[in-house]
Amino acid sequence: MKSKNLDTPQSEFTWEAQSLRYKAFIANVYLKTLPLMLTRALPKLVNGVYYSAKGDKEKRIEAFLEGSKIWGDSVRKNTKTNLLSANEISIPKSGHLVFSNHVNEMDFPFDCYFIQKPYLANQVIKSTLFAYWWMKAMGSEVFDNRNTMSISISVRNLIRGSKDNSYIVYPEGRNTYREEIQPLKKGMLKLAFDHKLPIAIVLKSGITSFQKKLKGNKIAYKYFGVVQPTEFENWEKLRDHIQKIMTDGKLELDAWLEKQ
Repeated sequence: MKSKNLDTPQSEFTWEAQSLRYKAFIANVYLKTLPLMLTRALPKLVNGVYYSAKGDKEKRIEAFLEGSKIWGDSVRKNTKTNLLSANEISIPKSGHLVFSNHVNEMDFPFDCYFIQKPYLANQVIKSTLFAYWWMKAMGSEVFDNRNTMSISISVRNLIRGSKDNSYIVYPEGRNTYREEIQPLKKGMLKLAFDHKLPIAIVLKSGITSFQKKLKGNKIAYKYFGVVQPTEFENWEKLRDHIQKIMTDGKLELDAWLEKQ
């Protein structure tokens, strides 16, 4: 029987490979959502609950989205992060998927601050009680890909929700823990193609700096416009086009951030 090679290094691009210091930092960032809900974000919470009781979905989502921006701003201040925007980020309110690179756990607070849209999240988010509750309240949909039935239900919920909202989507499919854009997964691209959902692209640079340094980092965002799936004859060509925009755009944004 062959023995395992115990000297094989663990990939640095996984959660398991991140330092205990980073993991404790992330836990603290997310645990602070509860006290924040009861202090700075309390007025948004009260407004959100009020509009929810009245059945005003639009105003409820708006209130909770504003609350999520307060979380992002709190993280920005506590970490002394310099957040920069390379251009104006103007995403249509509804009917779009907002593709962004998925770097690490710090995506969420800063995307809440800059992009300010509901998420299309993986069912794993259900394990984070308060974050899951707030995400649902701000209009997010959980995409459950465990089986054919759950996927079908998730797609129907997304299409129905897109009539009123645009959703942040991470087409790389997982935290990459690196700056380079990784190959895009089929799921969301084929869904966008099949249901003719326009794709707005927003990229960010510098997020991996938190994996080594917890304060004083510099991060940049840039909006790369909208791609119409109807302009492509199949989802594969749509994928290749989006992959190129994200890959080239990320390099462009990295270079811009270096000069700031």
